[in-house]
Amino acid sequence: MEPSQQRTGILFGITAFFLWGSLPVFWKSLSSIPPGVITSHRVIWSTVTLLIIILVRRRLFLVKEKIIKPKLLLSSVFMGLLLMTNWLCYVWATNNDRVVEVSLGYYILPLMMIVLGYFVLKEEMNKLQIVAVGIASVGVVMQGIGLGSLPWSALGVACSFAIYSVFKKRLQSDGFTSLIIETGAIAPFGVIYLLMQSEEVSVWGDGSPRIVVTLLLTGAVTIAPLLCFTEAAKRIPLSLIGMLQFIAPTGQFLLGVLYFNEQLNTTQLVSFTLIWIAVSIYLYSKLRKTKTRPL
Repeated sequence: MEPSQQRTGILFGITAFFLWGSLPVFWKSLSSIPPGVITSHRVIWSTVTLLIIILVRRRLFLVKEKIIKPKLLLSSVFMGLLLMTNWLCYVWATNNDRVVEVSLGYYILPLMMIVLGYFVLKEEMNKLQIVAVGIASVGVVMQGIGLGSLPWSALGVACSFAIYSVFKKRLQSDGFTSLIIETGAIAPFGVIYLLMQSEEVSVWGDGSPRIVVTLLLTGAVTIAPLLCFTEAAKRIPLSLIGMLQFIAPTGQFLLGVLYFNEQLNTTQLVSFTLIWIAVSIYLYSKLRKTKTRPL
């Protein structure tokens, strides 16, 4: 890989994780709308955005080849429901002043994926990773003590996306083709939900042009970082992407504390310190593995 390609890949990676880290600001602008309504819009407009991208790339034939397989359609519904759960937890937490809490979920996500990889995919866990998972577990318990209950939104986003990632790897799915089938499979549920809700609340918020346009943009906002991530994955090693991914929860954490003025008590601060130690051990184990890998 040429240095210029690597620099481009790093730039795409930083952009992807920066966008993911700054998304709470976008979702906060829709805080007057119920999370279920926002998530339904997100699923529908993500499907529309992906369809436009696939049509432009002339890849629709790949979608047609896959949707005729019943087993794939069933797995796509399951994967789509996991995505919807992840998005719903994230939007709910953001719009209920729990941005700091949900950032915890994305810090522990890679560690949770290690655990699932061990039990489901029979992947190995080295001693450092076991230590990191143990420390992170203590951190999550302490976070629960600090909040007065378990950090359900953090566990929700981490568990749903970790399970999604493991099944994605197991199925050996490609990127946008499988994603449009997943979002398309659950888009009808989103439409039905909006039709049901329209009798009680306006599914377009207050109906102002700003809110309507923002809701229409939920698809583009969802897909843009995914596009950047895909381009980064083509150009740089996964180990480097693994390190860059912590830009997102760090951005969410800083936004929660500095921009949204969410309060942290001492127990929560200790909890995050333990999580950051666990993440540091995890990153060290990844770096050591990379350095010791034979050329």
